[in-house]
Amino acid sequence: MKKVAFISTMLLIVMGAGCANIYEGLRMQQEMECQKLPGAERDECAGRSGMSYDEYQRQLKERQKDK
Repeated sequence: MKKVAFISTMLLIVMGAGCANIYEGLRMQQEMECQKLPGAERDECAGRSGMSYDEYQRQLKERQKDK
C-alpha cells in the first residue's frame, strides 16, 4: 500500500506538480522508510531513493526518448 501511495505521488510530480522541494521531501521520506528494512533490502531501497532531482529529471527525459 505504501508503494502505491509513493508511486502515485511520483506520478503527480511527473505530471507537472513537481518541483525540487517536493521531490527532496519525498526522497527523504523514502530514505527513512528504507532504514526500517533489513540488510540488503535496505541497501537496495536506499540506492533507489538516493537520486537527486536533477538526476531524476535526466533519467525521465532519457526514458521518454526511448519510447
